[in-house]
Amino acid sequence: MKIYFTHKLGTVFGLLCVFLFNLAVAAPTPWTEAEIHKYIERKLKRNDRVLRLNGIYLGDAGAQALARFPIMETVEELVIYDGGLGDQGVQALAGSDRLHRLTSLSLETNHITDEGARFIADAQNFEHLEVLNLHRNLISDKGAKALADSKSLGKLKELNLNYNRIGDEGAKQLFSSEYLKNIEKVGLAYNLLGQQGKETYERFNILKRIEGLHKESRMNEVGLILHGDLAMSVLLNSTYAADIIELDLERSGLTDATALALAQTANLKRLESLNLSGNSITDEGARALAQATQLVNLKRLNLNFNLIGDKGAKAIANSQSLANLQSLKLGQNRIGGEGARALAESKTLTRLQHPVFGFY
Repeated sequence: MKIYFTHKLGTVFGLLCVFLFNLAVAAPTPWTEAEIHKYIERKLKRNDRVLRLNGIYLGDAGAQALARFPIMETVEELVIYDGGLGDQGVQALAGSDRLHRLTSLSLETNHITDEGARFIADAQNFEHLEVLNLHRNLISDKGAKALADSKSLGKLKELNLNYNRIGDEGAKQLFSSEYLKNIEKVGLAYNLLGQQGKETYERFNILKRIEGLHKESRMNEVGLILHGDLAMSVLLNSTYAADIIELDLERSGLTDATALALAQTANLKRLESLNLSGNSITDEGARALAQATQLVNLKRLNLNFNLIGDKGAKAIANSQSLANLQSLKLGQNRIGGEGARALAESKTLTRLQHPVFGFY
């Protein structure tokens, strides 16, 4: 009887502790307007351009008070992290005439929905924003579309939408926006993206990496950041490819799809050296390259360690488009005697400075 009573009392006490803990977590005490003002005033004395409020429960009422404070007029970077902020609080910030100097706004880990995203998108006083962080909120495709259609966010360079509810349509809207032209970085991890959305996102990130190399005049190093046919598709459909003279794609996980794209692009007219060694190019890809009229300036072609057989070797041997080749490597493929003879007796590959070698 004594054991049963002790066990029951312990269970009741444990449930009471859990209840009190959940009550404390579920109902944080909002700061009063006076407390918020005093805290902010102290923070801004150290740096009147940056205000970071981390884990301070403002709620919508606190955000509305914040938006009214004259001392906010100097702030250029505002962070409200885990502040219990909802759409009404965002509306107050978006409509405030005290925040016209903001260049960076971070509202991470709050309760902002599509409506709040629309308030931000329509805010005239956010026209100087370069960084917008909405990480871990409740924004879906509608909110993403509102941001994509914003005429006020044209200076935005970074947009963090990780951990929201955005799907393929929202991703499409963001990356095809006619207004967000200065965007350099977008976060869309841990959303509801399907295969199409993930591919759209990946294409954007690849293009931005290519743009970075182009700005530094390092386009001949672009092969170092590319892997797979999708990445090559992004490069070949960009205007930046026109600046490439040497393209090293050794062991880049490429297939015939890339060879076909290389053959069809009009953006590689300056290309003189192409390294495709260590990929999965077959006779089909070799035939495409052999027929590529856009590659007439190519002088060096490395196709070592692929899957090319006699048919592909014969196509290259008879190619008019590759007549300017000075170096051709076809080692470690599947070329037999028939393909080797065609290459050795080629009447078009007359400018090779050394024999084609390595047939296995």
